[in-house]
Amino acid sequence: MAVRQVKQQSLVQKAADELARLIGDGEWPVGTKIPNEQDLSTLLGVGRSTGREAVRALIASGQLYSHQGSGTYVMSSTPVTELERELKRSDRREVYEVRRLLEVEAGRLAAMRRTSADVDLLRAALAARENASTPTEFVDADMELHRAVVNAAHNSVLSMVFDSFIETLRNSALDVITDVTARNPQSIDDEAAAHRDLVEAIVAGDADAASAATRRNMDGAD
Repeated sequence: MAVRQVKQQSLVQKAADELARLIGDGEWPVGTKIPNEQDLSTLLGVGRSTGREAVRALIASGQLYSHQGSGTYVMSSTPVTELERELKRSDRREVYEVRRLLEVEAGRLAAMRRTSADVDLLRAALAARENASTPTEFVDADMELHRAVVNAAHNSVLSMVFDSFIETLRNSALDVITDVTARNPQSIDDEAAAHRDLVEAIVAGDADAASAATRRNMDGAD
């Protein structure tokens, strides 16, 4: 019988775990520049080479990214899956095509399965979207509304897949929205109406209307 000996966890791994904990606990939020190599090593109580390798481990996991000449920044509060990495590399249109497929079905299922708690969350998310006053508030509220629709479908796999899209979708939306008030007024009205129709269709339990409203939303997103 071939048995491998259990090895003590390496110092690099321990240092990487501590970095991951600090990031996960919110000590260094996403977008934050972490201390330089020397300061980080002092903070962790390890040599510079160990600190350097720990940082490289978190870069490999997708939690950190290095910007040459600027420093190292927090990219994600949790390790990034291969799917999430692929999404970041993918063409925006490809991502939206898959999103459309997922959300049309999610809207239909949500109309069939929503609970009273789901309805409250949907209406609150819709109100937050309509009352947003900055691009960041608008995008965050929009993402939360769509997440609420997906969650109302009560399919854990669907929710998990959609969550893997969230950060990519949010970043893409922020790239194209410079000012909520500067966008085409007709476009704003059409999108707002489509989102209201989606929520009301789900509340009414009308699966066909929910699917149709989702398609209108996705057409506007393109």
